[in-house]
Order: sequence, then C-alpha cells, then structure tokens
Amino acid sequence: MQSGVDRKENMDRLSDLPDFVLLRIMNFMSMKLAVQTCVLSTRWKELWKRVTNLALNSSDFTNLVHFSKFASWVLLNRDSSVSLHSLDLRRKGCIDHELLDRIIEYAVAHNVQKLTIVVNLNVKLGFKLLPSIFSCKSLTFLKLSIWAVPWMTELPSSLQLPALKSLHLEHATFTASDNDCAEPFSTCPMLNTLVLDRCNMHRGAKFLCICNSKLSSLSIGSTIQEAPYKFVLSTPNLRSLTVMRDPIYQLSTCDLSFLEQVNIDIEAYFHTHFERTHLALISLLQVLADYVKIMILSSSTLKILNGLSTSGSTITQIPCFVQLKSLKLKMKSSSNISDEEVSRTVEYLLQKSPLAKVDVINC
Repeated sequence: MQSGVDRKENMDRLSDLPDFVLLRIMNFMSMKLAVQTCVLSTRWKELWKRVTNLALNSSDFTNLVHFSKFASWVLLNRDSSVSLHSLDLRRKGCIDHELLDRIIEYAVAHNVQKLTIVVNLNVKLGFKLLPSIFSCKSLTFLKLSIWAVPWMTELPSSLQLPALKSLHLEHATFTASDNDCAEPFSTCPMLNTLVLDRCNMHRGAKFLCICNSKLSSLSIGSTIQEAPYKFVLSTPNLRSLTVMRDPIYQLSTCDLSFLEQVNIDIEAYFHTHFERTHLALISLLQVLADYVKIMILSSSTLKILNGLSTSGSTITQIPCFVQLKSLKLKMKSSSNISDEEVSRTVEYLLQKSPLAKVDVINC
C-alpha cells in the first residue's frame, strides 16, 4: 500500500504533464470518467471541457434518466470553442427524440469528424433525423444504427457529405426518385467503405443504385422487407465485397475488374426461406464468377451449398470462376457440417475451377 506522501507525489507528477498530454489521455476515457477527473485538483477542474472525443454510453449509468441528464449537462458545459474529433453515442433502451436532435446538432455545429450513433427511438410518427447530419462537410466517418419503425430513419435522396470516407448504415430507409431508383451515394466523392445492413426502400421502390467511382469496400447484409429489391452496383474500383445474413435481394453489376476478395457469410433463418436463399446464392456466384480472385465462405454458406450439391438439381448453374486463385473456408467449431460434406461441397463448387487453392480456417 502506498503512503499518503507517495500518492501525492504520483498525483503531482501526473498533474505536471502539459495539457495536450492529459487531454490525449482523457480522449481514451468514457465521458463519465473524463468528467470525474475534475475532482482530482484545481489543475483538472476545467480540463475535461476541452476533450475532443465524446463517448456517451448509457451502460456507464445506473438508469437511463441519469444518462440523459448527464449527456445534456456535458453539451451545456463543454468548451464550445473546441471542435469535436469524434462523438460516440450508444444507448440501451429508447432515447428521447429531443436529446438525439440536440446531440446531432451539437456535433455538426462543432465540426465533428467521426460520428457514431447506436440507439433505439421512442415511437413518434413523422420523426426524421436532422437533415444537417447528411450535409456535414467535416464528417469523414458516420455510423448510424437507429432501431425504429422504417419511416423514422428515412434518408434524403442524396447525401451531401464531401469528406466522408466510411459510412455504416443499419435500419435505414432509402428514398427513391420518380424512376423507382434510389441513388444516395454518388454525391460522396471520397467514400471508400460502405456497410449496409437491415435497410429497406421507401414506399416499395425497386432499385438501390450504389454508384461511386471511389468505393473500394462494400458490405451488404439482409433487408427488413419481404418484397425484394435489386442492388445495382456501379463501382468500378470495388476491391472487396462482403455478403451477410439472408440475401433475398438481387445483385447486378458493372465491370468489377478490380474485385479481389468476396466474403460470403449467409444463412437461411427460416425453413421457408431455404429455397429462396439457395437461388439467391447461385445468382450471386454467377454475377461474381468472372471477377473474384479470393473467395471466403463461412460454414453456414457451405451448409447451403452442400444442400445444393446433394440435390443435383442446380449442378449446371455453378459457374466457372475464371480468375479464382484461393478458396478459404471459415469453419466454426459449432458448425453442423461434416468433413465429408465439406469435401463434397468444395468439389461441387470448384468443378469448373479446379486450379484454386483451398485453405481451411478454424475459428
């Protein structure tokens, strides 16, 4: 145990560090912990107000009321002359619309560069996110995961985000123009990475066009509407494509000559979806067959392919992967597929592409 003198000396050594070093340390803390440093000494009393990374997480609080009051207090008392580098808002349980608006408005007004919002919303018909979030010139990274009824998280027809490099959208609704096609990403000239999961189309629109010449990495998860819509890719510099969950949508592409890697991790969650998932997987492989060089398949994807290989009904539909060099199998210890089934599935998949190297990755 340290004596009181030793503890005081350690405190003094820490307090003697320059402000920029202390602020650098505090930027790795949760906002609650950063604010608590003000009780250490007079030296620390005002320091937290200049932190540039705000991490607001409801799990740091005993109840949601305390969290909401704390978040509002932080915005009111922080040094408003200091720009934000990042704001990370995560709340288990429903957040008030007014507080969410206030946090977004504060972040945009303080030139936030990285914004993460993972929350649930109370039901309120007609609510929409503040449009300023979709025209913020300072944003380089944006993640929105807002669980609500679809019309609450409706996005504008185009995103005016000139500096945005990485975009992650969950539970978002895309707005189509008169031709039944949504094209929100063409106005993001720096966009490099795009993740879409559990999204849908407003009023049953049929096409989501991902048109972006800069885009290098694309991940697509499942949709949250029964009526399938088509993803149209106009992404000539795409190098990595990940397909997740239950792909009930259709995919069409332009030239993908730079495509290096495709990662497929899909699963039919309901028995009634099996046939639909089978057809979607075959369609996906046919679209990508001329381009993919490295293909990574999960054990659940192999299970679906194994069902196809044993049925024999679609054997002529397996394409020739003309540029495939490596097939990697990501096998979970809990996967319900035998080594014999894996071997048969791989042979079935590569019947027209025998030169690919096969690797098994246990995870």
